[in-house]
Amino acid sequence: MSDRDDDESGIEWDDGFAAELVGATLFVGVTYLDHDGTLIRRQQVFGRVETVDAEAGITIQPFDGAASFTMVPILEAIEPADPGSYQLSPEDPVVENPDYTVIFSLTAPLRH
Repeated sequence: MSDRDDDESGIEWDDGFAAELVGATLFVGVTYLDHDGTLIRRQQVFGRVETVDAEAGITIQPFDGAASFTMVPILEAIEPADPGSYQLSPEDPVVENPDYTVIFSLTAPLRH
């Protein structure tokens, strides 16, 4: 497999890493913020990576039985996880020893 450049974003796609992610466990933390930085909500997803596609995204099947979760395909944001316990907020379940982690903060635009 070869790497390719995504002409629109300028982000390099790593086919080898994408293939490595399939079947791995991934801890995803997403923090949603209002335009002024006020916390709206947090979302934690932990599951097995089902598919990785440069256009369709990364699909995860959560271990808690929830519907599959698809995230943006930004491979360089995904980090190998150190052994241990992970939790986005005190209300979320504790996750033990994921293979990889990724944390995003999404800020809503100012609406007029």
